[in-house]
Amino acid sequence: MEKINRRSALLAAGAAFAGVVAGTASESEAAAWGPRRFFARPAAEQGQPTPAGLKFNNEDFYTDGKFNEDKAKDAIIALCRYFNYPVFPDLKERLWVSDYGTGKYTELGLACIGIVNHDKDKLGQTFMMQDLYLLPGQMLPEHWHIKGDGIAVKNEGWFIRHGKSFIVGIGDDNLPPEIKIPECHMGGKVEVKHGKWVNAGEYVQLAKIETKHWQMAGPEGCILTEVANLHTNSAVRHNDPGINDHFLNN
Repeated sequence: MEKINRRSALLAAGAAFAGVVAGTASESEAAAWGPRRFFARPAAEQGQPTPAGLKFNNEDFYTDGKFNEDKAKDAIIALCRYFNYPVFPDLKERLWVSDYGTGKYTELGLACIGIVNHDKDKLGQTFMMQDLYLLPGQMLPEHWHIKGDGIAVKNEGWFIRHGKSFIVGIGDDNLPPEIKIPECHMGGKVEVKHGKWVNAGEYVQLAKIETKHWQMAGPEGCILTEVANLHTNSAVRHNDPGINDHFLNN
């Protein structure tokens, strides 16, 4: 049998990891790649019993009408414990949380932690990685990325670690009936409507740079890792004008 050196094995693994580009691959192409899983499936997908689902009340995240970031972070810690995601000592203080000024955090919002956002390495390359946290049924608003601050347009992909998320980008409309856009997002509207449920252990890539995209967590919530080139908030644009103004001014 021909020996396979370590470099060849890594290249082969990298090719498999590339996955199917969301919004661009046909069903036959998706079938050709096969399942893109790298960890064991969640217990719920294996028919095993799971803990009682997480439930949150929107009013609990507001104090005198103002978004309470501390309570939002507590909810993320609860989400992490639910999925047995490691809660390291300074996780809570490093979390960034936002309801994008909507007053509807359980319906639309985001929590994230930056792992690395590297300007340039010795080869002149840039890279970014962050973990994103979405509560059950929570929507990350529709947005896209432009050139900004002298860096290239952001190109990104998402690896689901826990739960699942319906990730949406350009392509033919195929939103399933269970995906309901909250009224706090452009009166319940979005522009791009082509997506797929992405489960734990699966990876998808942005269909095309500078295109709009959004996602919505499944009923248990979702924890995912985003990988990209260098990122800056000033180069993000949101389709909802109110959300866009809030994001760029906070």
